Amino acid sequence: MRILAVVAVASASVTRRLRAESLLVAGRRSPSSCLRAAALLEDEDEWLSQCLCAEALNAAMRIETLGNTITIDGPVDTAEHKKVWRTHGPRALKHARRAMALKTNVRTAAAVADAFMFEGSSRGLISQALTGVGTEFVANAKRLVDLDDHYDSGLGYTLLGCYYHLAPWPVGNAGNARRYLQKACDVAPNSRRNHYHLAVVAYRQGARDLARREFQRALRCSPSGNDHDFSDFIALKSREALDILAAA
Repeated sequence: MRILAVVAVASASVTRRLRAESLLVAGRRSPSSCLRAAALLEDEDEWLSQCLCAEALNAAMRIETLGNTITIDGPVDTAEHKKVWRTHGPRALKHARRAMALKTNVRTAAAVADAFMFEGSSRGLISQALTGVGTEFVANAKRLVDLDDHYDSGLGYTLLGCYYHLAPWPVGNAGNARRYLQKACDVAPNSRRNHYHLAVVAYRQGARDLARREFQRALRCSPSGNDHDFSDFIALKSREALDILAAA
């Protein structure tokens, strides 16, 4: 009977995880479906369910807050977005860290890096670049690069590039920003997100020809993976930037 009980518990756990995965299909998920998926998994005490729970919360925040991306006018850290990050960021980071404590791999490392970015942004991550918060952000991104720099279309490079683009002096570094975002494009040349981010940084640095080419490349790329969560916004901002460049 005891063996049967254990099997039943394991079977129920697998069923919940499969249900959660069905709610998290990229391109079809929504903030509400992501939050439902997280609710299914948060009490599970094994690494994959904890990681999925964090990924679900990260996806909800990514969709609701336009990926916390950058634009030619600056970041998208509005008061409304910060409220979303304050609501879900600490919970996502708790589950991501629990998953990585149970099993350290590139997937759990990515969940931690994303969750830390969202949670930190609720408190002004970039304004804390000179503190231990900024140091931990960079460490999270570099760990992801070390484990697998191709994961999630070069997410580690993207995080580093955007960080060095936005961080104030003396941490901010225009050369590092463009170098890391170029690496993201090199490892995932079909990523709309990567070309868009490189284009924004090039535009802000005055490299208008490079910016134009990269915005055009971003529009030619089809969304993939987590890019789906804010791909329409990237396309919109790319078109707007190209109109500005054409009028200049």
